Amino acid sequence: MSKHASPAAIGAFVLTAFALVVITVLILSGGRLFRHTARVIVYFDSSVAGLRVGAPVKFRGIDIGTVKDLRINMTGAARDPQHVLIPVLLEIDEGRLSSQGVRVDLDDRKEVQRLVDQGLRAQLATESLVTGVRYVELDIKPRAPARLLHDRRYPEIPSVPSLTETLPDKVDQILTKLAEVDVAGLARSMRATVDDADQLVRSPHLARAVASLDKITADIDRTVNQFATAAQDLRPAIADAKDTVTSARKTTERLSSQLDTTLHDVGDAARSLRRLADQLGRDPGALLRGGKQ
Repeated sequence: MSKHASPAAIGAFVLTAFALVVITVLILSGGRLFRHTARVIVYFDSSVAGLRVGAPVKFRGIDIGTVKDLRINMTGAARDPQHVLIPVLLEIDEGRLSSQGVRVDLDDRKEVQRLVDQGLRAQLATESLVTGVRYVELDIKPRAPARLLHDRRYPEIPSVPSLTETLPDKVDQILTKLAEVDVAGLARSMRATVDDADQLVRSPHLARAVASLDKITADIDRTVNQFATAAQDLRPAIADAKDTVTSARKTTERLSSQLDTTLHDVGDAARSLRRLADQLGRDPGALLRGGKQ
């Protein structure tokens, strides 16, 4: 007789198989099932050679997502072959942003537009010059123009040319400016300046001017020495004058003291005469009596 399989054994087998499937899916997805991601699109107007699906998306060197898809805008290429735009779909790990202290909802078009208004831009960067592998770099560049196509499916971040794209233009501008410079004219002008300087150095007028300058300098030195000698000679006279002034001041002080004494004596005599006059006025006979009553 055949034995029937135990329901418990069948249940255990099913649960084990389901667990293996879940584990396999988690491994293959790299844990993306439990991450909150947002998708944004960038239109590049230059070659995206070296950029692959799965390439990093970085913000100032920090990984915040991956390149999800690369597309070709054939309709736009047919309309304007000189300006072919390559849509690149980015998948941003908002959980990674949150771990860096950034709180944004990139699924919200208004939030993305606010960041774009503040200068959020995307550009291609080279991860290795040897392999030519490229990635997408996000950064804040408020002065860079924001050209948007207003994609209807995803929020859009405008792109800016990379350094390798702008370098040839910069070199061309420099070469154009150099080509506009009149090198021959500059050379002639410099040669004329050197010749004029040489003639000036060799000019006899300059030699005479230098000789005259030496004579003037010698005369100035001689005059300064004469002033110094005269000053030395005047020092005794100045000392004598100082002594004379001091002596005159002392004499003046002595005469002033004597004059004060004389004036005091004269005052006493005048008061005595006034008293005598008063007495004679009251008693004229006092003069004959010798001032006796």
